[in-house]
Amino acid sequence: MSITERFINALFRFLFRLLYSFDAKEFAKVPRKGPLMIVANHTSALDGPLMYVFLRPRRMSALAKEELWNHWFTRFVMNLWTSIPINRQNMSKEAMNSCFSVLRNGNILALAPAGTRSSDGALQQGKAGVAFIAYKEAVPLVPITLTGFEHSRRYWKKMRRAPLELRVGPVFEIVDNQGRLDAAKREHLVDEIMLRLAQQLPASLQGYYQNHPQVFTLTKLSNDLTEPTD
Repeated sequence: MSITERFINALFRFLFRLLYSFDAKEFAKVPRKGPLMIVANHTSALDGPLMYVFLRPRRMSALAKEELWNHWFTRFVMNLWTSIPINRQNMSKEAMNSCFSVLRNGNILALAPAGTRSSDGALQQGKAGVAFIAYKEAVPLVPITLTGFEHSRRYWKKMRRAPLELRVGPVFEIVDNQGRLDAAKREHLVDEIMLRLAQQLPASLQGYYQNHPQVFTLTKLSNDLTEPTD
């Protein structure tokens, strides 16, 4: 890790601890070695950076909207953190190959299955891309939910740190990744991945998945992977 990245990461950690209160010990539930995918809800531009700097020294690359490369500072940070630029309407073959490369190098790929930030904090319907990557690479998946960013200013006005609810759920995996992933199976798999996130949220934030049947046939918990290793 370069001196520049060490400084930027330390600065972000300092600012997060200054402005927010949250249980960073939750990140200890993320396996410390081996390739894996983090699937997360997306309610703020800050949820990705928070995960990145507090998951160090593990290497993580996240999918980020390509517009972030239009400004010099966000472009500098995104490149420093090896983020992958994507068109939110249509993931390019280059972006997909970058995702595969991250996982094949034994690192973490982080993404928001819904694709875009939720304006009200509730879960939106998941997109097909996450299912294709997870199915093809057959790596463990870790659901992470972060809520509370939308109330930040209310606490800052009172000179208080804004509380965030951070939850790292149990590691899970795809039961069977053999054969062709057709449209129906892809949609089913996306729903199961999103339901893993919905289980960690209050009903008011489960959005599209609030009344969805909690049935899991394509994924299962990976108890042997939930304990971090040195």
